[in-house]
Amino acid sequence: MQIITVSGFAKNWEEAIALCGKKMSECGYVDLPFAEECILREKEFPTGIPSEIPIAIPHAKSQNIKKDCICLLRLDSPVIFNRMDSWDESVEVELVLNLALKDADEHIVFLQKLMSIVQDVELLDSFKLLPLDKLQMAIEEKLA
Repeated sequence: MQIITVSGFAKNWEEAIALCGKKMSECGYVDLPFAEECILREKEFPTGIPSEIPIAIPHAKSQNIKKDCICLLRLDSPVIFNRMDSWDESVEVELVLNLALKDADEHIVFLQKLMSIVQDVELLDSFKLLPLDKLQMAIEEKLA
């Protein structure tokens, strides 16, 4: 599983997902339409998680995935994502974990692994400060 890390600014959740998609495409893991598929899915099935440090985990079933990867986007300032457990509520998110997994069945297994990251407040807090290369290593270690 490839881990990609990026930081940047987005005006809204759509731009945040587009940033991830662009980075994954530049690295050769997805074709650009993947980002739009994630945006469309997010409109129907929001992925904002209201944990102690809110995070979003956008993803989509897609033929545009070349190789499995995760893109962690660390935003310069938070954007609003709708909550996955309550569509009419939202959370301010600074960390986005965009999943690109070829096998749809892998999504569920992998989401369970990701929940260990979501529940680790100390780890998520460190994600805000670590240099991007160290951030990538921290995610790899946690998911190993």
